[in-house]
Amino acid sequence: MGRNATFEPRKDEARGRWWISIPPRLSETGTRQKRYFKTKEEALGAIQRIKVRKENHGTAAKLLSPADEQQAASALKLLRSSGCTTQLTVIVGEYLEQIRRRDSSKPFSEAWDAYLNRVDKDLSKVHRRRLVATKKRMVTLHPKMVAEISRDDIEDCLKDAAPTYRNAMLREIRSVLNWCMSGARKWLTENPANDCEFAAVERSKEVQIYTPSEIKKLMRATVEKHPELVPAVALMTFAGVRPDHLDGEIVKLDWGHILYDDRHHKRIELPGSITKTGKQRSVKIRPSLLSYIQWHIQRGGTRVGLVCPVKGQALRKKMRAVFDESKVTRIQDGFRHSFASYLAPVDGLDVVETELGHQGGREVLNRHYRTDVRKTIAKQFWEIRAGAVK
Repeated sequence: MGRNATFEPRKDEARGRWWISIPPRLSETGTRQKRYFKTKEEALGAIQRIKVRKENHGTAAKLLSPADEQQAASALKLLRSSGCTTQLTVIVGEYLEQIRRRDSSKPFSEAWDAYLNRVDKDLSKVHRRRLVATKKRMVTLHPKMVAEISRDDIEDCLKDAAPTYRNAMLREIRSVLNWCMSGARKWLTENPANDCEFAAVERSKEVQIYTPSEIKKLMRATVEKHPELVPAVALMTFAGVRPDHLDGEIVKLDWGHILYDDRHHKRIELPGSITKTGKQRSVKIRPSLLSYIQWHIQRGGTRVGLVCPVKGQALRKKMRAVFDESKVTRIQDGFRHSFASYLAPVDGLDVVETELGHQGGREVLNRHYRTDVRKTIAKQFWEIRAGAVK
């Protein structure tokens, strides 16, 4: 049978210190333990605390080390001084839960890549491209666990971004983090991006387009600076081909899609594989566009492969040079909006809607063309020819 605790301090004459014997059932280590004190009073105080714990908790009581007692007392003092009445065990439990969530979470970069490589949904090329661009903007968060990312972390990454760019990135971030919360992943419990507000965007009440005079300047500048781009710029201007420099119709269009030598119906057949909507559409080749195609052919330009010989940053750089040379201010989707605005007074809205390939009906169409373009001005646009801008 083990010895009982000696609740009378004894002095170790060799060490000049006082000690008490603590049995396993009350020891912090689960084994018999000796504790030493500088004075008899300190030893008696420790004995008194052991007796109180024994009375309150029986043999289940364990003695905290002096360091543990000091930490517990300091923690309670901090809580009480701040006015917090929550039990220390509750606070510790919440902290341990945070650690558990962190350990089951993923680094931001890894979680983002998992979304990009998800097998339950086929992401569009445009969506994928935007996700990659947004991830680059969030580089400071890449090593951080998604469970630890805060609203302020996201705001720091979005600061100084233009309103429309900020809103586009915020949508991507919300999508990825919502996915991280769903299914069996549970990599975070709340989406901090939901607390970030979208920026107010001032939208012009009126669609901006190029004047016929500006179109002439742009075509002339293309001829002079980058003649290899003449067919592409003409297609965007006089056929409304979508202009995205990375994944738009203009960088996918092949010469085989342009039936310029058809005697009865010169047209562009855009297959569903390259259109934004995934549906085939046909656009009439009008005399303005035909003149630039013929100009390209007469100068020995290629008629096989892709119509636009460059894409991405290379295309952006060359188009920037065209705008600088022409001294025309660039308008977002200006070529396509000009095409629609000048075609409506001449051929009617039904033709415009069909050739643009809009799926949203007349309401969507109305947001992409100017309703105040007079027919006389529209005719000036459609009378532009390659020979007139040399």
